[in-house]
Amino acid sequence: MNLVEKHREKCTQCGLCLEVCPRYDDLSLLDLLYGYLGGTTGIDPTSLLRCLTCGLCAEACPEGLGLKMLISPARQKWVSENGLTDRQTMVDPEAENNIFKKVYEMDEIPVYIDSPGSVVYFPGCAGTYINKNMAQAVVTLLEKAGVDYTVLSGLEYCCGAVSVGAGNPGPIRRHGQQNIEEVRKRGAKILLTSCPGCFKAFKEIYPKMFGEMDFEVLHVSQYLERLLKEGKLTPETTLKHRVFYHDPCHLTRGMGVYREARNVLENIPGTELANKTPEGSACCGFGGGVRVNYPSESISVASDRFRAAEKLGCGIIITNCGGCMQNLVEAGKDEKIKIFDLAEYLSLACGVNIPREDQKLLELVNRAYSLCISGYKEPDLS
Repeated sequence: MNLVEKHREKCTQCGLCLEVCPRYDDLSLLDLLYGYLGGTTGIDPTSLLRCLTCGLCAEACPEGLGLKMLISPARQKWVSENGLTDRQTMVDPEAENNIFKKVYEMDEIPVYIDSPGSVVYFPGCAGTYINKNMAQAVVTLLEKAGVDYTVLSGLEYCCGAVSVGAGNPGPIRRHGQQNIEEVRKRGAKILLTSCPGCFKAFKEIYPKMFGEMDFEVLHVSQYLERLLKEGKLTPETTLKHRVFYHDPCHLTRGMGVYREARNVLENIPGTELANKTPEGSACCGFGGGVRVNYPSESISVASDRFRAAEKLGCGIIITNCGGCMQNLVEAGKDEKIKIFDLAEYLSLACGVNIPREDQKLLELVNRAYSLCISGYKEPDLS
Protein backbone atom coordinates (compact mmCIF):
# COMPACT_ATOMS: atom_id res chain seq x y z
CA MET A 1 0.00 0.00 0.00
CA ASN A 2 1.52 3.33 -1.03
CA LEU A 3 1.47 6.56 0.97
CA VAL A 4 -1.67 7.99 -0.66
CA GLU A 5 -3.65 4.78 -0.26
CA LYS A 6 -2.58 4.45 3.39
CA HIS A 7 -3.49 8.06 4.18
CA ARG A 8 -6.80 7.95 2.31
CA GLU A 9 -7.82 4.68 3.99
CA LYS A 10 -7.07 5.86 7.55
CA CYS A 11 -8.11 9.52 7.29
CA THR A 12 -11.71 10.22 8.35
CA GLN A 13 -11.42 13.90 7.38
CA CYS A 14 -12.42 14.87 10.92
CA GLY A 15 -10.58 18.18 10.57
CA LEU A 16 -8.64 17.97 13.84
CA CYS A 17 -5.41 18.59 11.91
CA LEU A 18 -6.72 21.92 10.63
CA GLU A 19 -7.92 22.98 14.07
CA VAL A 20 -4.30 23.18 15.25
CA CYS A 21 -2.69 24.19 11.95
CA PRO A 22 -1.52 27.83 11.77
CA ARG A 23 -1.45 27.79 7.95
CA TYR A 24 -4.25 25.75 6.35
CA ASP A 25 -8.01 25.75 6.93
CA ASP A 26 -9.56 23.78 4.04
CA LEU A 27 -9.80 19.98 3.92
CA SER A 28 -9.95 20.08 0.11
CA LEU A 29 -6.13 20.27 0.33
CA LEU A 30 -6.17 16.53 1.09
CA ASP A 31 -7.80 15.63 -2.22
CA LEU A 32 -5.43 18.01 -3.99
CA LEU A 33 -2.43 16.21 -2.48
CA TYR A 34 -3.90 12.75 -3.11
CA GLY A 35 -4.38 13.62 -6.78
CA TYR A 36 -0.92 15.12 -7.20
CA LEU A 37 0.99 12.34 -5.44
CA GLY A 38 -1.15 9.76 -7.23
CA GLY A 39 -0.19 11.25 -10.57
CA THR A 40 -3.70 12.17 -11.69
CA THR A 41 -3.59 15.97 -11.29
CA GLY A 42 -1.13 18.85 -11.12
CA ILE A 43 -0.71 21.27 -8.23
CA ASP A 44 -0.09 24.95 -7.58
CA PRO A 45 3.25 25.06 -5.71
CA THR A 46 1.89 27.73 -3.37
CA SER A 47 -0.28 24.98 -1.89
CA LEU A 48 2.92 23.31 -0.74
CA LEU A 49 4.90 26.36 0.36
CA ARG A 50 2.56 27.42 3.14
CA CYS A 51 3.36 24.40 5.35
CA LEU A 52 5.60 25.00 8.38
CA THR A 53 6.35 21.25 8.63
CA CYS A 54 5.79 21.75 12.38
CA GLY A 55 4.06 18.40 12.97
CA LEU A 56 1.17 19.83 14.97
CA CYS A 57 -1.24 18.17 12.54
CA ALA A 58 0.19 14.68 13.10
CA GLU A 59 0.12 15.18 16.87
CA ALA A 60 -3.58 16.15 16.74
CA CYS A 61 -4.58 13.35 14.33
CA PRO A 62 -6.09 10.24 16.01
CA GLU A 63 -4.34 8.14 13.35
CA GLY A 64 -1.03 10.02 13.52
CA LEU A 65 -1.38 11.19 9.92
CA GLY A 66 -1.68 14.93 9.41
CA LEU A 67 -0.76 16.96 6.34
CA LYS A 68 3.02 17.05 6.65
CA MET A 69 3.48 13.43 5.60
CA LEU A 70 1.86 14.30 2.25
CA ILE A 71 3.34 17.77 1.74
CA SER A 72 6.99 16.74 2.20
CA PRO A 73 6.96 14.11 -0.61
CA ALA A 74 4.81 16.42 -2.73
CA ARG A 75 7.52 19.08 -2.48
CA GLN A 76 10.17 16.62 -3.63
CA LYS A 77 7.93 15.48 -6.50
CA TRP A 78 7.34 19.08 -7.61
CA VAL A 79 11.10 19.78 -7.62
CA SER A 80 11.83 16.59 -9.58
CA GLU A 81 9.31 17.70 -12.22
CA ASN A 82 10.02 21.41 -12.34
CA GLY A 83 13.61 21.78 -11.19
CA LEU A 84 15.17 23.71 -8.35
CA THR A 85 14.25 27.34 -7.70
CA ASP A 86 16.15 29.79 -5.52
CA ARG A 87 13.84 28.73 -2.67
CA GLN A 88 15.30 25.21 -2.79
CA THR A 89 18.95 26.25 -3.26
CA MET A 90 19.19 29.08 -0.71
CA VAL A 91 20.87 26.78 1.84
CA ASP A 92 22.64 24.51 -0.67
CA PRO A 93 26.41 24.91 0.03
CA GLU A 94 27.25 24.63 -3.67
CA ALA A 95 24.69 27.22 -4.80
CA GLU A 96 25.67 30.79 -5.57
CA ASN A 97 22.57 32.12 -3.80
CA ASN A 98 23.40 30.38 -0.50
CA ILE A 99 22.35 32.79 2.26
CA PHE A 100 25.21 31.79 4.55
CA LYS A 101 27.77 32.66 1.87
CA LYS A 102 26.24 36.14 1.72
CA VAL A 103 26.36 36.56 5.49
CA TYR A 104 30.00 35.42 5.47
CA GLU A 105 30.80 38.11 2.88
CA MET A 106 29.21 40.76 5.11
CA ASP A 107 30.28 39.73 8.61
CA GLU A 108 33.13 38.31 10.66
CA ILE A 109 32.78 34.64 11.58
CA PRO A 110 34.35 33.20 14.78
CA VAL A 111 37.15 30.65 14.42
CA TYR A 112 36.92 27.61 16.69
CA ILE A 113 39.17 24.70 17.65
CA ASP A 114 39.25 22.15 14.83
CA SER A 115 41.41 19.26 16.04
CA PRO A 116 40.88 15.79 17.53
CA GLY A 117 38.43 15.65 20.44
CA SER A 118 36.18 13.09 22.13
CA VAL A 119 33.24 15.50 21.78
CA VAL A 120 32.67 17.04 18.35
CA TYR A 121 30.43 20.10 18.48
CA PHE A 122 28.51 20.68 15.23
CA PRO A 123 26.95 24.19 15.41
CA GLY A 124 25.42 23.93 11.94
CA CYS A 125 25.21 26.69 9.34
CA ALA A 126 22.85 28.87 11.40
CA GLY A 127 25.04 28.62 14.52
CA THR A 128 28.19 29.31 12.51
CA TYR A 129 27.03 32.27 10.45
CA ILE A 130 23.85 33.76 11.94
CA ASN A 131 23.06 32.71 15.52
CA LYS A 132 26.68 33.01 16.59
CA ASN A 133 25.84 33.70 20.23
CA MET A 134 24.35 30.19 20.46
CA ALA A 135 27.57 28.53 19.30
CA GLN A 136 29.71 30.81 21.45
CA ALA A 137 27.63 29.95 24.50
CA VAL A 138 28.01 26.21 23.88
CA VAL A 139 31.79 26.51 23.42
CA THR A 140 32.00 28.60 26.61
CA LEU A 141 30.17 25.91 28.58
CA LEU A 142 32.31 23.11 27.11
CA GLU A 143 35.42 25.03 28.16
CA LYS A 144 34.02 25.66 31.62
CA ALA A 145 33.17 21.97 32.06
CA GLY A 146 36.65 20.88 30.96
CA VAL A 147 35.33 18.86 28.03
CA ASP A 148 37.79 17.48 25.47
CA TYR A 149 36.03 19.01 22.49
CA THR A 150 36.50 20.22 18.95
CA VAL A 151 34.23 22.15 16.57
CA LEU A 152 33.17 21.09 13.09
CA SER A 153 31.77 24.24 11.49
CA GLY A 154 31.41 25.85 8.10
CA LEU A 155 29.45 25.43 4.89
CA GLU A 156 31.58 22.51 3.73
CA TYR A 157 29.97 20.44 6.49
CA CYS A 158 26.34 21.45 5.93
CA CYS A 159 24.14 18.56 7.10
CA GLY A 160 21.60 19.05 4.26
CA ALA A 161 18.47 18.61 6.38
CA VAL A 162 16.92 22.00 5.59
CA SER A 163 17.40 21.50 1.85
CA VAL A 164 15.66 18.12 2.05
CA GLY A 165 12.70 19.79 3.75
CA ALA A 166 12.49 22.23 0.85
CA GLY A 167 12.50 19.39 -1.68
CA ASN A 168 16.22 19.39 -2.53
CA PRO A 169 17.95 16.15 -1.40
CA GLY A 170 21.21 16.97 -3.23
CA PRO A 171 23.22 18.43 -0.31
CA ILE A 172 22.45 15.57 2.09
CA ARG A 173 23.50 13.01 -0.52
CA ARG A 174 26.72 14.89 -1.27
CA HIS A 175 27.71 15.78 2.29
CA GLY A 176 26.28 13.09 4.55
CA GLN A 177 28.98 10.42 4.29
CA GLN A 178 31.70 13.08 4.25
CA ASN A 179 30.37 14.57 7.49
CA ILE A 180 30.30 11.18 9.19
CA GLU A 181 33.91 10.53 8.18
CA GLU A 182 35.01 13.95 9.43
CA VAL A 183 33.45 13.25 12.83
CA ARG A 184 35.16 9.85 12.99
CA LYS A 185 38.48 11.35 11.91
CA ARG A 186 38.46 13.54 15.01
CA GLY A 187 38.04 10.54 17.28
CA ALA A 188 34.56 11.47 18.46
CA LYS A 189 32.68 9.48 21.05
CA ILE A 190 29.91 12.09 21.07
CA LEU A 191 28.58 14.36 18.34
CA LEU A 192 26.83 17.41 19.75
CA THR A 193 24.43 19.56 17.69
CA SER A 194 22.67 22.87 18.35
CA CYS A 195 20.26 22.79 15.41
CA PRO A 196 17.28 20.39 15.58
CA GLY A 197 17.67 19.84 11.83
CA CYS A 198 21.33 18.80 12.22
CA PHE A 199 20.29 16.57 15.14
CA LYS A 200 17.67 14.85 12.98
CA ALA A 201 20.18 14.44 10.14
CA PHE A 202 22.80 12.65 12.25
CA LYS A 203 20.40 10.83 14.56
CA GLU A 204 17.76 9.66 12.09
CA ILE A 205 18.41 10.44 8.41
CA TYR A 206 22.11 9.54 8.12
CA PRO A 207 21.77 6.08 9.75
CA LYS A 208 19.03 5.21 7.23
CA MET A 209 21.12 6.42 4.30
CA PHE A 210 24.67 5.51 5.33
CA GLY A 211 24.43 2.97 8.17
CA GLU A 212 24.54 3.23 11.95
CA MET A 213 26.80 5.79 13.62
CA ASP A 214 29.66 4.56 15.81
CA PHE A 215 29.41 7.64 18.02
CA GLU A 216 26.62 8.97 20.23
CA VAL A 217 24.50 11.78 18.76
CA LEU A 218 23.13 14.31 21.27
CA HIS A 219 21.35 17.62 21.08
CA VAL A 220 22.93 20.42 23.13
CA SER A 221 20.05 20.34 25.63
CA GLN A 222 20.70 16.65 26.30
CA TYR A 223 24.42 17.16 26.82
CA LEU A 224 24.00 20.20 29.06
CA GLU A 225 21.63 18.20 31.25
CA ARG A 226 24.29 15.47 31.47
CA LEU A 227 27.03 17.93 32.42
CA LEU A 228 24.84 19.34 35.20
CA LYS A 229 24.01 15.85 36.51
CA GLU A 230 27.69 14.88 36.50
CA GLY A 231 28.62 18.04 38.39
CA LYS A 232 30.89 19.27 35.59
CA LEU A 233 28.78 22.41 35.32
CA THR A 234 27.40 24.21 38.37
CA PRO A 235 25.33 27.40 38.06
CA GLU A 236 26.89 30.03 40.31
CA THR A 237 24.59 32.98 39.68
CA THR A 238 20.96 33.25 40.76
CA LEU A 239 18.71 34.29 37.88
CA LYS A 240 15.39 35.36 39.33
CA HIS A 241 13.10 34.99 36.35
CA ARG A 242 9.85 33.26 35.49
CA VAL A 243 10.59 31.75 32.11
CA PHE A 244 8.65 30.24 29.22
CA TYR A 245 10.36 27.43 27.32
CA HIS A 246 9.51 27.47 23.62
CA ASP A 247 9.66 23.92 22.24
CA PRO A 248 11.26 23.84 18.76
CA CYS A 249 8.90 21.83 16.52
CA HIS A 250 11.57 19.70 14.88
CA LEU A 251 13.15 18.87 18.23
CA THR A 252 10.00 18.21 20.26
CA ARG A 253 7.43 16.73 17.89
CA GLY A 254 10.03 15.74 15.32
CA MET A 255 12.54 13.98 17.59
CA GLY A 256 10.77 13.58 20.94
CA VAL A 257 13.26 15.74 22.88
CA TYR A 258 11.56 18.11 25.32
CA ARG A 259 12.36 17.14 28.90
CA GLU A 260 16.11 17.79 28.95
CA ALA A 261 15.95 21.55 28.36
CA ARG A 262 13.35 21.85 31.11
CA ASN A 263 15.60 19.91 33.49
CA VAL A 264 18.43 22.34 32.73
CA LEU A 265 16.23 25.34 33.49
CA GLU A 266 14.90 23.79 36.70
CA ASN A 267 18.49 23.39 37.91
CA ILE A 268 19.26 27.11 37.63
CA PRO A 269 18.85 28.88 41.00
CA GLY A 270 16.06 31.45 41.04
CA THR A 271 14.61 30.41 37.68
CA GLU A 272 10.96 29.36 37.69
CA LEU A 273 9.77 27.39 34.67
CA ALA A 274 6.16 28.24 33.80
CA ASN A 275 5.39 25.48 31.27
CA LYS A 276 6.73 22.24 32.70
CA THR A 277 5.44 20.09 29.82
CA PRO A 278 5.18 20.61 26.05
CA GLU A 279 1.39 20.55 26.26
CA GLY A 280 0.05 23.47 24.26
CA SER A 281 3.38 24.10 22.51
CA ALA A 282 3.12 25.67 19.07
CA CYS A 283 5.25 26.74 16.12
CA CYS A 284 7.31 29.95 15.94
CA GLY A 285 6.46 30.33 12.24
CA PHE A 286 10.01 29.98 10.91
CA GLY A 287 10.18 26.48 9.48
CA GLY A 288 9.28 24.80 6.22
CA GLY A 289 10.49 27.78 4.19
CA VAL A 290 7.60 29.95 5.46
CA ARG A 291 9.95 32.63 6.81
CA VAL A 292 11.27 33.41 3.32
CA ASN A 293 8.11 32.70 1.33
CA TYR A 294 5.65 34.50 3.62
CA PRO A 295 7.78 36.77 5.85
CA SER A 296 5.01 38.84 7.46
CA GLU A 297 2.80 35.82 8.08
CA SER A 298 5.77 33.99 9.59
CA ILE A 299 6.44 36.77 12.09
CA SER A 300 2.72 36.94 12.90
CA VAL A 301 2.81 33.26 13.93
CA ALA A 302 5.82 33.99 16.15
CA SER A 303 3.93 36.78 17.89
CA ASP A 304 1.56 34.18 19.35
CA ARG A 305 4.43 32.82 21.47
CA PHE A 306 4.70 36.19 23.21
CA ARG A 307 1.01 36.12 24.05
CA ALA A 308 1.38 32.59 25.46
CA ALA A 309 4.37 33.64 27.58
CA GLU A 310 2.67 36.79 28.78
CA LYS A 311 -0.43 34.83 29.77
CA LEU A 312 1.76 32.73 32.06
CA GLY A 313 3.40 35.79 33.58
CA CYS A 314 6.82 35.26 32.01
CA GLY A 315 9.42 37.91 31.27
CA ILE A 316 11.70 35.61 29.30
CA ILE A 317 11.26 33.09 26.47
CA ILE A 318 13.99 30.46 26.12
CA THR A 319 14.48 28.21 23.11
CA ASN A 320 17.27 26.14 21.57
CA CYS A 321 16.87 26.38 17.80
CA GLY A 322 18.47 28.98 15.55
CA GLY A 323 15.34 29.46 13.42
CA CYS A 324 13.09 29.85 16.47
CA MET A 325 15.59 32.26 18.02
CA GLN A 326 15.71 34.41 14.89
CA ASN A 327 11.95 34.58 14.44
CA LEU A 328 11.24 35.28 18.10
CA VAL A 329 13.85 38.03 18.23
CA GLU A 330 12.39 39.65 15.10
CA ALA A 331 8.79 39.32 16.26
CA GLY A 332 9.68 40.66 19.70
CA LYS A 333 11.55 43.82 18.74
CA ASP A 334 8.97 45.95 20.56
CA GLU A 335 8.10 43.44 23.29
CA LYS A 336 9.17 43.66 26.92
CA ILE A 337 9.72 39.89 27.00
CA LYS A 338 13.35 38.94 26.32
CA ILE A 339 14.56 35.99 24.22
CA PHE A 340 17.45 33.70 25.19
CA ASP A 341 19.01 30.57 23.79
CA LEU A 342 19.19 27.75 26.36
CA ALA A 343 23.01 27.57 26.34
CA GLU A 344 23.21 31.35 26.49
CA TYR A 345 20.93 31.45 29.55
CA LEU A 346 22.90 28.69 31.29
CA SER A 347 26.12 30.59 30.51
CA LEU A 348 24.67 33.59 32.34
CA ALA A 349 23.94 31.34 35.32
CA CYS A 350 27.55 30.15 35.15
CA GLY A 351 28.83 33.72 35.29
CA VAL A 352 29.50 34.37 31.59
CA ASN A 353 27.64 36.96 29.51
CA ILE A 354 27.68 36.11 25.81
CA PRO A 355 27.61 39.26 23.62
CA ARG A 356 24.60 39.71 21.34
CA GLU A 357 23.82 42.06 18.47
CA ASP A 358 20.19 41.37 17.65
CA GLN A 359 19.67 44.36 15.38
CA LYS A 360 22.78 43.49 13.38
CA LEU A 361 21.60 39.87 13.09
CA LEU A 362 18.23 40.92 11.69
CA GLU A 363 19.79 43.37 9.26
CA LEU A 364 22.24 40.72 8.02
CA VAL A 365 19.67 37.97 7.47
CA ASN A 366 17.16 40.23 5.74
CA ARG A 367 19.92 41.61 3.53
CA ALA A 368 21.06 38.07 2.70
CA TYR A 369 17.51 36.97 1.92
CA SER A 370 16.98 39.94 -0.39
CA LEU A 371 20.22 39.18 -2.27
CA CYS A 372 19.57 35.45 -2.59
CA ILE A 373 15.81 35.07 -3.08
CA SER A 374 13.86 36.67 -5.92
CA GLY A 375 10.96 38.84 -4.84
CA TYR A 376 11.85 38.72 -1.15
CA LYS A 377 10.30 41.47 0.99
CA GLU A 378 11.16 42.17 4.61
CA PRO A 379 8.33 41.35 7.04
CA ASP A 380 5.87 44.07 7.93
CA LEU A 381 6.31 44.48 11.70
CA SER A 382 3.68 47.18 12.13
